[in-house]
Amino acid sequence: MHYDTLIKPISIDQPMVIIPTEEYKLLLKEAGFVSTPILDREITAARRRFKNGKTVSWNSLKNGFKKIHH
Repeated sequence: MHYDTLIKPISIDQPMVIIPTEEYKLLLKEAGFVSTPILDREITAARRRFKNGKTVSWNSLKNGFKKIHH
């Protein structure tokens, strides 16, 4: 298993769920999403952003899910 060391502390002021990548891929598969090279690149980019302290706001995440389900 690979672990990255966080350089600066993360402050979380909204509800957050953190799951391992493999479980995330399984969740996507169960939801009907198919792993593609583009999705893999997006996951890699998201890891990089998270490592640099950049996260998605709660409202952006919530609105993104609303768009998917409507």
